[in-house]
Amino acid sequence: MAMNHWLEGVVPVYRKVNEEEFELVNGSWKYGSYFSTLLTQSNLYLPWVKRRLQLNGITFKQRELNSLKELTNDYDIVINCTGLGARKLCYDRHLVSLRGQVLKVKAPWMKMFFYGELDTYIIPGFNGIVTLGGSRNFDSENIKLCPYESAAIRERCETLIPSLKNAEILRQEVGLRPHRDGGVRVGDGSRISNHSKAIIIHNYGHGGYGVCMAPGTSIMAVNAAVELHKSTNSKI
Repeated sequence: MAMNHWLEGVVPVYRKVNEEEFELVNGSWKYGSYFSTLLTQSNLYLPWVKRRLQLNGITFKQRELNSLKELTNDYDIVINCTGLGARKLCYDRHLVSLRGQVLKVKAPWMKMFFYGELDTYIIPGFNGIVTLGGSRNFDSENIKLCPYESAAIRERCETLIPSLKNAEILRQEVGLRPHRDGGVRVGDGSRISNHSKAIIIHNYGHGGYGVCMAPGTSIMAVNAAVELHKSTNSKI
C-alpha cells in the first residue's frame, strides 16, 4: 500500500511499515502503511446508537413503503437512508447490490489488522473473534454461502498470516452492500410531491463503508435539511 496522504491526516498514527513489521506477513512486500484507528462492530454499535436516540426521545416505527409519497401526510422532513431500498423508492439505477462474504474465526492471538491484495483482510474483533475477508460481487443478489469463496478467502488469509491455519471457524456470513455508481447520494434535497410541502434529503449508497462514513454524511444530511427548511418554511 502506498502512502495515503488523506488518511495520514485523519488517523492518530500513520507511517510507513518498517522491516520488523514486514516480517509478520508472508510474501515479498516492499511497501506498506501502518496506522491505528477505531474498532467497532455493527451488532454492538447499532443497538448502542438506538438506545442513545431513545434516551433523547426518539421513537422508532417500522412499516413497509411502496412510495416516499406515503410519508407526506405524516412528516414535513424525511431523511432517506433506505440503502438498497432506494432502487425502488427513488428509481435509482445507479444503485446496485455489492455482495460480500466473510468468515469469523477464533484467533485471540491476532492483535493487528492486515489488508493485502485481492480484497484480502484480517480484522481482529472482540472476544478473540477475527474477521477474514473478503469478496466483492457486483450486482449480485445471492445471499447463499459459497463454499468455494470461503475456501479462497481462507487460503488467501492463511497465506498472508500462516498462524491462522490453527484458527477454528465459528461461522460464515453473507451480506449485500448498497453500492452506488458515482458515490454516496447525500444532501440532495427536494419536495417529495408537488402537492405537499414535505421535503426529502437523501443519504444512501455507502457501499461497505456505512458505519465509517455515517458520522460525516449524517452531518451533511442534517445541514442540507436545515438549509432547505429555511428556504421552504417547512416545520422540523
